[in-house]
Amino acid sequence: MNSDFMLWVLTLLPIVISPGPANILYAASGSAFGIKKTIPFWLATNVTSVFQTLAVGFGLSSLLLLYPNVNIFIKYLGILFLLYLAYKFYHMSVKKTESLKPLSFKDGVIIELLNMKYLLVPTIMFSQFYTPSDGYIEIIILTFSLLIMTLLSSMIWIIGGKQLSSFVQNKEMQKRQSLFFSILLLVTAIWLSV
Repeated sequence: MNSDFMLWVLTLLPIVISPGPANILYAASGSAFGIKKTIPFWLATNVTSVFQTLAVGFGLSSLLLLYPNVNIFIKYLGILFLLYLAYKFYHMSVKKTESLKPLSFKDGVIIELLNMKYLLVPTIMFSQFYTPSDGYIEIIILTFSLLIMTLLSSMIWIIGGKQLSSFVQNKEMQKRQSLFFSILLLVTAIWLSV
């Protein structure tokens, strides 16, 4: 196996699979609504990430360095959205799960656009594994390689959440699990704000 590819995987996989806003939401949604009902959210975040990765590859990171206030604005908008989602999952812990709707495709687009943690991934990837002499085709290859990694790792979070709900059949435990995911989202929002 190519040593450059292994280095690429070893560099990016820990960042991609680590807990963050989207990964926590994959697990929470998989747990609360199942794999099938989480697919629209999963597709939305991953499709949006392709556009974000291409934007970073073609120079968005340079623009954000020139205008750091845009970065700060997106960061705090993302934190507000995470707080909203934390409230939504908290609501699940005190109400009937059946009365709440799964995260939608639109929710996935919003969370990914406001997910500043994700923008670090392509920034690291392009700074470590791309040189302008490689040409634009390399940006596309790296982008779609990253997409495959994020599709697989995010599905692991969804399946893990679903398995957790299968393990916890008691309604009271499921409410506690929703509360737990709500707290994780709240902690993530606080962590992102400092």
